[in-house]
Amino acid sequence: MGTKLWLGHIDTKYNSRQASRKITQIISAHPNALSQIESDLPILLAEAKQERESAAKKTKKTLKTRQKPPREEPSKKMDEPESEEEPSLHSQAESALIKLGKATGCSVCIASNDRNRIVQGKSLGEDCLRSLPSFGLNDEAVRRISLIDIIWTIKNSPVCAFEVETTTSVFSGLLRMSDLLSVVPSLKINLYIIAPKNRQDKVRSEITRPTFQKIGLNKYCKFIPIEELSKLLSRVEGLQGHIQPSIIDTIATGFEEENPKNK
Repeated sequence: MGTKLWLGHIDTKYNSRQASRKITQIISAHPNALSQIESDLPILLAEAKQERESAAKKTKKTLKTRQKPPREEPSKKMDEPESEEEPSLHSQAESALIKLGKATGCSVCIASNDRNRIVQGKSLGEDCLRSLPSFGLNDEAVRRISLIDIIWTIKNSPVCAFEVETTTSVFSGLLRMSDLLSVVPSLKINLYIIAPKNRQDKVRSEITRPTFQKIGLNKYCKFIPIEELSKLLSRVEGLQGHIQPSIIDTIATGFEEENPKNK
């Protein structure tokens, strides 16, 4: 058994030339074990070869594992919003306007592209009209008006329209308002831009453009600080059926006609 261990050790640790010399030394040192060595030699060499190949596989696997490049973390999707603040603030303002409108006894329409926004676990369009009343207008006019963020109606007639402009262009909201006045010039409706208080000057500079003043948009449109919506909502809580849509004017600021040259 001792000879068997020696030979196995020789075959796995030494190359063929070194193994030959070592075997010769072992045989010389153990002449009486020659018959045993001779009979065991094929088996010993086969076992040694198997052990050597197994050791080589383990070494190769270890090296492959070490050389494997670190797994890269998935990069941020390009279409993810950089900030959730704007849509959240926008949706909260729309939610407050929906609740205020219903408290005044109005039916509420929300822009078709905002109906599925989720606030407090439910979609904004859940408590709103399924579609905008036609108001006796053609399909193109209705399509344009349906993009206004919030419209309060009484008996299928619009009484108040709101555009929420938290960070987006105020100009685009005013264009939708001007479309409404243009397609229905005889319409008696109050228009409002909802925005953070620090954007009031921006709203004023846009609404007093000559283009908007020419159609009298500044006479119809008022500014409401978004910060005041929740305060008003808390004040009218429990008064549903006892307040009028004009309650919204308690937090609105009008824009007098201005001549930019006199600024």
